[in-house]
Amino acid sequence: MKAVNSFVIREQLADEPFERILMRRTILGLLLLSHSMFSYANMASPIIDGTNASTAYSSKDIDILSENIDIDIAEGFNQADYDVTYEIYSAKEGDRIPLVFEVFDNIDNDADKSFIVEVDGQAVPVLINYDYESHSKSLPAYYDPETDTAVPFNNDAKYFEIHLSEGNHVINVKYSAYPTINRSDWTNQYIYSYSLKPAKTWKSFGDLTVTLKIADESKYLKTNLGEPLSGMIKADSKWFFDHLPQDVLEISYQPQPMPLAKWLINLDSLILLLFLICLLGGAHYGLMYWSRKKSLKKAWMVTWLGILIVPFIVLMIVFYKICLIDWLLGEHASRYHGYTIFIIIFGYPLTLLVYLIIMKLCDSYLKRVFLQPSQVGTKKA
Repeated sequence: MKAVNSFVIREQLADEPFERILMRRTILGLLLLSHSMFSYANMASPIIDGTNASTAYSSKDIDILSENIDIDIAEGFNQADYDVTYEIYSAKEGDRIPLVFEVFDNIDNDADKSFIVEVDGQAVPVLINYDYESHSKSLPAYYDPETDTAVPFNNDAKYFEIHLSEGNHVINVKYSAYPTINRSDWTNQYIYSYSLKPAKTWKSFGDLTVTLKIADESKYLKTNLGEPLSGMIKADSKWFFDHLPQDVLEISYQPQPMPLAKWLINLDSLILLLFLICLLGGAHYGLMYWSRKKSLKKAWMVTWLGILIVPFIVLMIVFYKICLIDWLLGEHASRYHGYTIFIIIFGYPLTLLVYLIIMKLCDSYLKRVFLQPSQVGTKKA
């Protein structure tokens, strides 16, 4: 029975016109191979590192009674101003380094320039750990209770030396920071990280207050601090803790696409390609039909111009779909799409070849349909 069925199938295939078989296999080849046009890789990292910020490391001679972190993020989420206030108690009088800050910037030196320290309302000189002239570090290592080891401070660690009297003091630190930007999605995700882990090395921990102000819409804002005192995150929110809430305080912001941009993002490029091929190819076929029906001498030119132009127009529309999405997303568009020019470079030869085969088969069919009577008589003779 299997042998008979196999024979019948081969018999049917043998009777099927060659043009129809070639057409079907060509379309299948388009579906399989067109995926390569949209596999444009990007070797660069999608992450742009921003400012590394953290709370201070404390001298064992002082108690930190409270820490207030005020974060004011400018419109566009591209810069934040930190204003951190420490209320401390010094158990004895003398010269010392009360706090050390490991704040450094991977973009430029603006973080160093904007770093300001005030003690009891008076500005004090900010020093850097590493001395480039002597090639030595000024600060000793600090003890990490988690690993039970001594850990050296970073080269860019900032500190100040001051004579502290016994009693309470207020230390205020101000600096600007830049976000880490994750470009792996269509819109940028801006992330500000502030390490609270150094507080584990403090002699004592009082309380922590975090105040966050943003100039943008709060609906795109996320933090890992839980609900603020107001119950919901707003453009001006505050949190209060009597313990360390996290090792790292994280604030992230990622605007979402508007409906039209979201629709275009969800529109598969391969589906768009096939739709445009069918749409413009149908118009091209209509012109070929008309030129063959009118027996125009330049009907061949209609066929060949369409073969060359249609695939190019289709691929340009697919290519500029990405540009249109970025334009709709505006300043927050990640523009991280790899080598999109590959859509044209690799896509055109492939699409041209497939479209050429399809339209030449269509042209061959139209030639037979509109065959001239003189040509028919000649063939019969």
